Amino acid sequence: MTMQPLTRRTVLSSTAAFAATAALSSCDGSGGDSEAQEKIDNPDDNINAEGMPIVDEKITVTMMTRRSPDTAEDWNEVASMQEMEQISNIHIEWGPIPWEQHEENRNLAITSGDYPEVLHRTGMNAVDIAQYGEQGTLIVLNDVIDQYMPNLTALLDENEDIRKGLTFPDGNIYSLPTIYDPDFDALNMQTKMWVRQDWLDQFGMDPPSTLEEFEAYLVEVKNGDPNGNGEADEIPYSAGNPDQFVQLFHSTFGIATRGLSSGYIDADESGALRFWPTADGYRDELEYLQRLYADGLIQQDIFTTDAASYNTLGQEDVFGAAAGQSPSAYFGSEIGENYIALPPLRRTAGDDIPAWNMVYSPLKFIGQFVVTDRAEHPIEICRWADYFYGDEGARLFFMGIEGESYEETEDGYELLEHITDNPDGLSVNEALRPYVTYLGGSYPGLVLEDYFRGTESSPQAREGTDVVAPHQTEEVWPLFTYTAEEAGELSSITLDMNKLVSESQAKFITGEMSMSEWDTYVGQLEQMGLDRYLEIQQEAYDRYRG
Repeated sequence: MTMQPLTRRTVLSSTAAFAATAALSSCDGSGGDSEAQEKIDNPDDNINAEGMPIVDEKITVTMMTRRSPDTAEDWNEVASMQEMEQISNIHIEWGPIPWEQHEENRNLAITSGDYPEVLHRTGMNAVDIAQYGEQGTLIVLNDVIDQYMPNLTALLDENEDIRKGLTFPDGNIYSLPTIYDPDFDALNMQTKMWVRQDWLDQFGMDPPSTLEEFEAYLVEVKNGDPNGNGEADEIPYSAGNPDQFVQLFHSTFGIATRGLSSGYIDADESGALRFWPTADGYRDELEYLQRLYADGLIQQDIFTTDAASYNTLGQEDVFGAAAGQSPSAYFGSEIGENYIALPPLRRTAGDDIPAWNMVYSPLKFIGQFVVTDRAEHPIEICRWADYFYGDEGARLFFMGIEGESYEETEDGYELLEHITDNPDGLSVNEALRPYVTYLGGSYPGLVLEDYFRGTESSPQAREGTDVVAPHQTEEVWPLFTYTAEEAGELSSITLDMNKLVSESQAKFITGEMSMSEWDTYVGQLEQMGLDRYLEIQQEAYDRYRG
């Protein structure tokens, strides 16, 4: 049966099916947690504590999942999920929600009381986890992890920062995360600045290493005709989304010093925690980008473009500088192979090369798998999830079925030719759709370099990573965790603050706001509760450090 996507109109009736069985075991949220704990304390005889199958007699578990449009419509028809059902003896009743409206649909389901046993890939953040955890909507996973999840336990024991990043102030773990292999540099340092080596050669220029040199290169791209078509169609600098083209200058201006995973929180030169969208370095960054934009050196519709149009334009041979993981993957190898990655730009020629701050924490997403108080089978489904934190599960999840989508070679595991060079002209992702569900990202499990075959693992992406990796920042923070009280305050503060930061960034860069309005912008953030926001973040950071 094909999964039917949930919309705002249908989410209540669709999730009612999930709740039908759960209603028998939980009349309200306050009782569900204790009943789930009872199931953990007194496991069913049907459960096997280790090995496969997980249960002797097949069970069904309901999951709401955020389905990427890159994946098949019915995940029970996907080969890797069929294999997982066969070896585990657990059938998943998937309930897909639209990719773009996942937060709205998830929260609506919880608020209405009609939600399934598991929320899968719905990206629950630390604020929501703290609140729903205290309410009893999410069950505590500490005992299940310790007793029944050896793969995840091993990862937490190996990396104390991951354990700390998952553990809330009450000492509990409520969610299962996405974990990046700490040694997979190309995944942890994804986006780079790429420039055209062949166009640099035309101009007689070396690869830019400072802001001034980078700007000079963009001017040459704009005023020349480096693609040789006789038209002034070159776009000096662009990116697939607005965040990327700004983020690539964070290192130069000394902001986001603790990487990308901690949001707007970092540390200044003295080590003091700060909200970097009010830092002098951020102001200087915006002023520099405002000048580039005013001079036509940045794609003029950069704040309304998307990845698809970015790729299409790139294939027309017009970008002088581009943000991303691998131009060859976006623009095709004939054009893409001409791009080289730059190390972080220096402000001036006399400066040292700054630390590269475009780095993710190995704890990428903390809330991709949460078990609710409606769970009839908490141990079983956590054992199911644990499989994907191990080597065999990661291979199944990312590569599919041996002999059907991949093979083992002398050099490791490789996708088969009908995937990498599809005779029907399908892309790798399109050819993988019948075999895997990871496409689109945001999944619980362990991402291992040996098996992950996304753009980040391509040769060009690895070459670009080799350029920036020697300069990576020494300390990378995850997002912090909060008490329920702190989460309640943050939820009312951050929505307005984040919106103002995002909207003002676009307005400053495009010139809709003058840099003389900077103090007004900072004052607005202060009125929204910036001081209290920083107090909460400091308390959360102190706990993380403690």
